[in-house]
Amino acid sequence: MMKKSNLKLALLFSLIAGAKAYGAIGAEIPLANADIGNQAYLSYYTEAGVQKLIQSNIVITRINASYNLALTPNREQTITAGSIAYFSHTLTNTGNIVDSYELTHGYDKTLTVYLDKNNNGVLDSDELTGTQILKDGKFPINSLNPGERTSLIIAVPTASGDEASLYKDKPITAKSIGYSVAGQLSKTATALETIYFQTGGNAIVYKAINKASATSEFEQEIVVSLKLANDDKTPTNIAELFKLTDELQDGFKYVPNSATFKNFEDGTVTALTDDDKDEIGNNSAPLKFEWNNLGKPNSTEKDKITFELPNGIPGNIQLSNPNGVLQFKVKVPINTKVGTISNSVKYEFEPFGTNTKLERESNAVNYEVLKYVRAKFDGMHIPVGNAGETLRFVNKFTNTANSAERYSITLSDQFFPAGTTFRLAMDSKQIGTEEGNHVERPIIDTNGDGKMDTGLVDPGEDNHVNVILYATLPINMPNPGSDYKIVKNATSTFKPDYNVKANDTLGTIKISTVDITNNTSLSEDPNSLGNGLGPERNPVTQISLNPGKVGNFVLHINNTSQYVDEQYSLEVSTKADFSDMALPAGVVVKFKQGGGAEVTKTEKITPGNSQRIDAEVTVAANTGAAVVPLYFRVTSLTTGSRDIKYDSLNINAVRSVQIIPNLTGETYAGGNIVYTHKVRNNGNVLEGDGKASSLNLKTTESIAQWKTETFLDVNKNGIFEPAIDIPFVDFATTNGLKAGEEVTIFARVFAPLGAVAGSTNRTTITPVITQGTYATTPTITSATDDTKILAEKLNIIKYQRLDPAAKWTTGLQKANSGDKIYYRIEVKNTGSDEARTLQLKDSIPFYTTIIYGVESILAPKYRITKADGSFEELTIPNLPTSGTRGDVVVDIPVLAPGATASMEFVVKINGVKGAVIEEESVN
Repeated sequence: MMKKSNLKLALLFSLIAGAKAYGAIGAEIPLANADIGNQAYLSYYTEAGVQKLIQSNIVITRINASYNLALTPNREQTITAGSIAYFSHTLTNTGNIVDSYELTHGYDKTLTVYLDKNNNGVLDSDELTGTQILKDGKFPINSLNPGERTSLIIAVPTASGDEASLYKDKPITAKSIGYSVAGQLSKTATALETIYFQTGGNAIVYKAINKASATSEFEQEIVVSLKLANDDKTPTNIAELFKLTDELQDGFKYVPNSATFKNFEDGTVTALTDDDKDEIGNNSAPLKFEWNNLGKPNSTEKDKITFELPNGIPGNIQLSNPNGVLQFKVKVPINTKVGTISNSVKYEFEPFGTNTKLERESNAVNYEVLKYVRAKFDGMHIPVGNAGETLRFVNKFTNTANSAERYSITLSDQFFPAGTTFRLAMDSKQIGTEEGNHVERPIIDTNGDGKMDTGLVDPGEDNHVNVILYATLPINMPNPGSDYKIVKNATSTFKPDYNVKANDTLGTIKISTVDITNNTSLSEDPNSLGNGLGPERNPVTQISLNPGKVGNFVLHINNTSQYVDEQYSLEVSTKADFSDMALPAGVVVKFKQGGGAEVTKTEKITPGNSQRIDAEVTVAANTGAAVVPLYFRVTSLTTGSRDIKYDSLNINAVRSVQIIPNLTGETYAGGNIVYTHKVRNNGNVLEGDGKASSLNLKTTESIAQWKTETFLDVNKNGIFEPAIDIPFVDFATTNGLKAGEEVTIFARVFAPLGAVAGSTNRTTITPVITQGTYATTPTITSATDDTKILAEKLNIIKYQRLDPAAKWTTGLQKANSGDKIYYRIEVKNTGSDEARTLQLKDSIPFYTTIIYGVESILAPKYRITKADGSFEELTIPNLPTSGTRGDVVVDIPVLAPGATASMEFVVKINGVKGAVIEEESVN
């Protein structure tokens, strides 16, 4: 097939990248004033086997402005003397701040500079008006952003009598305008140009592509143009037996049957077949074209194009001639990874009459595969939740783009019950473990921008991470609904306007319930007396008492919810609706827990369990006979769940002192804790005045060396004030305890320094009452205080510095691109017991890579320092390869009290440190 077309006056040449194209700095090079920061975290297990997580402080390094540049590459051209040599160069702002430049040269003549405005690799007609650079003159290039590039063509004229030695290693120099520091060298970059002369025919091949860059989000098709020229002005000086070979690099795939050749004479376009056979253009000039992978659609070989002109290229075919163009198409497959695809053409020919084969290579064209962002984020549905339950939504996040990327994580559209609390975590592959083994960790800010993020996630299904949302439902929901939803947003840090969403949904929520039974719990007997929601129509249990006697109803408070630890208030009334809470004169009901202490509420009862509460009924002497209905009611202090049970007291026709309640608490070895108790006279006579009877308080400890002191609440405000409240054991000092009277006392419990972490001491406070003048033996009830020693206490601090001789700091520091940051993380056990199964982890910050084994930087190590100052230094087994990013992980089996674990490593800030290529003195 043949057709005619008009080819725009063009010069095809190499482009590293198009005019004002981005990509040299990239997302991983920090701009001026960018912050590099992150924090380490520690996981460990307590004595009780509970895992804890601690995060360190965040350290920040702020990046200084850096003025750097690159002018590439060095170029060589072979032409016929008297022709114009064209050199293509790319000027790149490799600094981290906007900069402008001055371009100068070392030729003894006038040059012309062209800018490629449309980034298509062709010197179009609207670009032919160049800007002359006179000898010692300057050409301005203004305002390039960090990573921005501009492509230049330098046109160098020659004369027919010139010698090649006049054109060897001539510099083109770009100088930074923004960098201006008195007494220091200016920042420059230089590319060298060399021209060689040849006679008898000189074949020139210029290669260009119609676009310099694009993302691989979709398959890209590119037109490759090879301009064939012979700048020898004598038509009979033919570049004979011309043959070119274009081996396409990975990322370029030839599009079958896309090749055409525009001949030298009249510009007729010939469509070429892909097999190796002679083809004839309209001027009867033979040619050959071959694609090596013809008929091999699944071949993994690189595509290779060969093109032959057996009759060669005629002389006086100048570069400005629109004819003599070989074109074909290539495609860049979808999801091709970020990077530069560089390609040039190798060719050979014989100058007319020489029988000498010359081998050359064309200019290289660079096609940049740009980064794009695309991801999948899977939501999760949980059918049923329960009040107080912590739900775990696991959302699979997959980077489906062509480069690693981090996504910030936020929550929105939180249509969950009021009072629901949320916590985020991450689950990703763990360094040093088997493939696919994921480890959960807290979600943190890995790039110092103040937002929680995924960290860098590599592309591909195998590299997915899980973003985990813990949602703890409120325990009190009077009217739970259904179809709850929360949206998790993942937003690209490279392209903030791109985000993906995962919807986490919950179907229904079950509320808490409670059931009061008599004598046995539901776990003991599902058919216990009183099971089910009350009140009942008839009394479940009835007891009979004589006046002056005490009876007991055995109540079991059963927490029949599934997830909420409940504590219930205890009430009694003679009315089913509790409209009147007063009991008949002479009848007293007291709720007591195991051990005899009076309570008004239960302990916390875990789901499916129960607590026995005794409803002690006291009938005063001389109380008349009666049947007294007693309705017992429990109400959750947290969820409001409630049950009523109906019992009754039949009164057929009194000395006691009690201390309440039983309490629990925690302190560290060597510390103390204060408990508040009530001492109550439940009898009807005066106790402890020193005459009628004596009443003293006695304390005993379950573990030796513990000690307890008791104090009287003098001003009756319920607050322990050491300066006011006096030590107290004998009630005679306050004239005794009257019938029905109660006073507040404080018990201050001291733990010895050597107390074992995790151990619990029980302090028992007992009222000691003498018989005195009374005939009746008193009833005594003690109180207990259980005090647990807290285990290990760990502190984690992260430090940084820019020089190994500087002091460690936690404060802000300023650094340049290319600098090194030294990090140190210290974990100290300030508790009294061992911490076990510790894992200390830090992530290499954004904008940096870990470095060791080069630049005199040793491999990272960690140190265990004992309390006596002796230490052991060990190699860190789990860390990224030098020059990469990842997690630095140290596993420590045991950290003794007073011991410190520390690890140190060094990272290098991405970018170029100092001037690029060359420096010259400031004028």
